[in-house]
Amino acid sequence: MNFSIEAPGAATPLTLSELVRTLQSAQSHDNSQRQAATQQLSAWETHPDYYPTLQSIFLDTHPRAEARLLAIIQLKNGIDRFWRNVNLKEAIPQESRQRIRERLFQGTIGEGDRQLALHNALATAKVVRIDYPQQWSTPLADLTKILRETKNGDQVQLSGALMLLLRIVKELGTARLRKSQTTLQSITPELVHVLCEIYDARTSEWIAFLTDPRVDVDYEGPELLAMENSLDTIKILRRLLLVGYEDPHKDNTVQQVWTVSQTHFAQFLSYINSDSEKIVCYHDFLGKHLMQFAKLHIEMSLDHPASFASLPNSFDLVRAYWDLTANFAEVYNKSDGIRQESFDGSKTKTEGPLMERLALKGLLLLRSCMAMVYHPKQSIRYRSKSIVQEQGQAIRTLKKDLLKDELILQIANVLITRLFIFRKADLDAWEEDPQEWEQQEEAHGAAYEWEVRPCAEKLFLDLLINYKRLLLEPLLSYFSTIQNPETDIITREAIYTAMGLAAPLVNEKFDFGSVLKTTIVADAQRTGPSCQVLRRRISILLSEWVPVNASKEMLPLVYEIFRHFLNPNDPNNDIVVRITTARLFKVLFDEFGFEGQMFTPFASDVLTQFISLLQEVEVDEAKLAILESTRMLIQRMETHVSQFGDMVMNAIPGIWQSAGELGLMMKQSVLAIIQSLVMSMRTESQRYQPMILPLIAEASQENTELSIYLIEEALELWSNVLHQSQPPLSPELLGLGDTVLKLLANQSSGEHTFILTSILGCYVLLAPEKMLEDKYRAPTLTSLWSSIGSQNHELVSISARYIDILIRLAHELGGTHGLRIVVGDMMTTGIIPKMLDDIHDHFEAGQTTGPKKREPRVNSRTLIEYFTILSRIAVMDPTMYIEMLATPGPLGEIWKWLSAEWFAAFDAMADHNKQKLNLLALTRFLELPQPMQDYVLLRLQDYFSMWTSVMLRIVGDSSPDAGVDLLVLTSEPEPTEWDTPKDVIERALFSKDPVKTVQSLEFVRERLDSLVNRVGGPQIFQEKWGVNVDKEILSGIEALIALPSGKT
Repeated sequence: MNFSIEAPGAATPLTLSELVRTLQSAQSHDNSQRQAATQQLSAWETHPDYYPTLQSIFLDTHPRAEARLLAIIQLKNGIDRFWRNVNLKEAIPQESRQRIRERLFQGTIGEGDRQLALHNALATAKVVRIDYPQQWSTPLADLTKILRETKNGDQVQLSGALMLLLRIVKELGTARLRKSQTTLQSITPELVHVLCEIYDARTSEWIAFLTDPRVDVDYEGPELLAMENSLDTIKILRRLLLVGYEDPHKDNTVQQVWTVSQTHFAQFLSYINSDSEKIVCYHDFLGKHLMQFAKLHIEMSLDHPASFASLPNSFDLVRAYWDLTANFAEVYNKSDGIRQESFDGSKTKTEGPLMERLALKGLLLLRSCMAMVYHPKQSIRYRSKSIVQEQGQAIRTLKKDLLKDELILQIANVLITRLFIFRKADLDAWEEDPQEWEQQEEAHGAAYEWEVRPCAEKLFLDLLINYKRLLLEPLLSYFSTIQNPETDIITREAIYTAMGLAAPLVNEKFDFGSVLKTTIVADAQRTGPSCQVLRRRISILLSEWVPVNASKEMLPLVYEIFRHFLNPNDPNNDIVVRITTARLFKVLFDEFGFEGQMFTPFASDVLTQFISLLQEVEVDEAKLAILESTRMLIQRMETHVSQFGDMVMNAIPGIWQSAGELGLMMKQSVLAIIQSLVMSMRTESQRYQPMILPLIAEASQENTELSIYLIEEALELWSNVLHQSQPPLSPELLGLGDTVLKLLANQSSGEHTFILTSILGCYVLLAPEKMLEDKYRAPTLTSLWSSIGSQNHELVSISARYIDILIRLAHELGGTHGLRIVVGDMMTTGIIPKMLDDIHDHFEAGQTTGPKKREPRVNSRTLIEYFTILSRIAVMDPTMYIEMLATPGPLGEIWKWLSAEWFAAFDAMADHNKQKLNLLALTRFLELPQPMQDYVLLRLQDYFSMWTSVMLRIVGDSSPDAGVDLLVLTSEPEPTEWDTPKDVIERALFSKDPVKTVQSLEFVRERLDSLVNRVGGPQIFQEKWGVNVDKEILSGIEALIALPSGKT
């Protein structure tokens, strides 16, 4: 009888045997089988028995190991995805969760395969992290019980229990919620007590074995398992001591563990240094124990600095680490170095000589001690006054008793004379793969945690910053030894290293310019073995000193040295020297005092070598660095780069085509270089447009990989090309007008709408005849209008501005006919009807109150842009405006709500120019005959109020500016040396704008007088119309009208 259940949406019922078969198929070499199996596993995810069945398969030792491995991986992934959120459709039911929890320990403690046991332990840790203690209250208590039962019993089971506990403590230790931390801390003392018993028993066992000469090496014996268990135990203890106590130094057990860690560190280190052939066989396990102790010591100093300073013999511990480091420094030049290798994707593994790794830990511990004293860790957690005082006293004691002047001087001396040395291992790595070595060295600034020399450099800086008074004289004396011609190259390289690191701190006391002229120039010309090492270091040294102390007299010498190092014909300038120099040129170009004219004699050779070097370099990151230096050079040379433009542009196609695997990033850099060249050469760059525009077109093609990654750079370049183009635009550049309209039409996310609108605006200004052609006019208006409703206020502003400019240019080029065509397009495309509809909606929304109050479709800022566009049309031709206004319906009804909103909008206008434009527009309606004459007179109070409020802001009221419109230009705006062709055109339009040419007071006075005369003269005007205006408003406008004429 078959009790299998159909999984929802699955064609195959879920059974244990069927799931085993599917797991095996998922690892088939047949792609179709793998895909079908993967789909089936996904379909089963919603079945309540899916994850418990996976666990059953994993716990069953009969299926193949591959199927069991995939089963536990699927279970672990399911826990990651669906365990925490119970509201998901795929969430694992509570009954299934309980079944899984009951068997989690079994999957590690009873598992002989370490890989499978580890995966199960990781899954268990995830469950404990989520469920403990609310849904699962006993895991740590259960594990503690198992540890007690197995500590002197089955060591294989003990190993499994320790593996589980290690992963659980790791997981719980990452919790940041206070409740989770408190829960772990409550169980920590009991766990630590049991673990200490296990560690003591297991280490005693294998120490007795190692020191007993009667017992031979046995790789299958219980001693090896004892070593593994003691190692896992100290790993767990290390984490618990750090996360399980608020103040570790106050706990007696922690103090005992701390003391044992120091005792065993010294004991195990003596084993490492012994000549016993038997012990040599177990060096790996001894080294792992030592590294765990070192991690405990360093992490305690970082996470609990006050506790570190208060724990027993911590100062002696630091001194012991320094003695170990100083002893290692004597043989540092013979060490093979530490290597960090990546595996399993993001994980890394550090390998190298044990003594070097321990010496590195010593340097890190010293850095931590320096940080305790001079950069104390800040905490928002409350501490009582007594605790704060206690901690402060501990740190002060550390500074006084540990960081004494004698120790500081000794450390500094060892660092600069021993650990700054360029080793044979470094040179071998250089020669083995020069470009890869250069790239690793470039990134070594972040490698101080796993490499001795970078860490020594960091510690040296710490010392110099905090003990400058003590170290300055000895350091300057050390620097002076560079002037001794007998000093060997490796020592000179170390001196230059220290000199470069100290640059920001000693520049006022050290005459670097003199050393440059007398010594560095000579060293830069040295030839022979290892001279490339010295040349690379000189490049780095100069890049460190130029930003802090570079006179104009020094710079040409520095440029000459750098140019010399780029010369490929000099055999001492190998690829590492030239790449390093090319990289560091960016520092020189980025310097505030860089002058293009001063660098002009060197520019041609440097650019040539940059371009040539790109063809030799194989490492992509180095190529990008050289391209960035090239871009920076072009940018900082400004107009002086014009004479080298042909050289750069002739190299661009080859670089573009040879981009390789890093193609997109390389092409980004190429576009950035072209952009810098365009900006530097300005209008002279137009001659390169036949080469530039195809690249822009290629990078702007929608739905291509190139467009996805390069569109931003392409649009920036396109915009700059337009800004630096003198009309008339080339046919190729005009041809891209279709592309910008297409891109704007397809902008769904609006990510690039702003710059595309700016580009379209450039076309409107630089090629108005083209953009006003029938083919482009309506699409241009539509594209600009589409951004008016944006939430981006800046985008709304420039869109409205370019619509305004297009209207003005149409009138300027085509007169009334041209204006009528554009206004007609604005009607047929729905722009003006939409504006009027939104204004009407705003009016109606303002009539609602109380519970029925509603918000208008557009905000006041957008409404102002509407009125600004409409005002431009009205200022040019009020008759055409009224004809347009009467199209949707009766003019009187439209004027009623339109004028109400228009006059009300002045209260929200902050821009005086817009206020005046709207004033001019509304005032022009006074010129019109009936029926507009009566409509205007009905709004006479609004007119008088608007005129008064606006002109009080823009018209002078005292001599010599009484009656003068202060917005009117008295002279043409002055051009600047940085003006682009677009700026020139915009300034011309600005100068001709009625806002800048019309005297507003005289403008209003003339039209008001004309209106008064048309209605029968002042007396009739006052009796029939003026009587309806408030006296205060009337007196205000009379005072303005009485001002002298604003004509100039």
